[in-house]
Amino acid sequence: MSRRLLGIVIMALGIGACSSERATYAPDGRRGYVVTCEGYLNSYANCLLKAGRACGNRGYDTVQGGPDDRSLLIACKVPPP
Repeated sequence: MSRRLLGIVIMALGIGACSSERATYAPDGRRGYVVTCEGYLNSYANCLLKAGRACGNRGYDTVQGGPDDRSLLIACKVPPP
């Protein structure tokens, strides 16, 4: 692979990637996640989708973060008994 092609591949991965979620707990003790969506191609909407997938059909509450942060702390809602 040529150096130029390798450079283009590395740059493309750096621009578009960088989306992650890390399990944690919210301040009130509920199961939660830190969801980050950094990179040029990741939007706040991508963060919201990732947050929705993390908690499934239970839903979630946003504890911290917002559109300007590209990082959210969410707490999964507790299913009713």
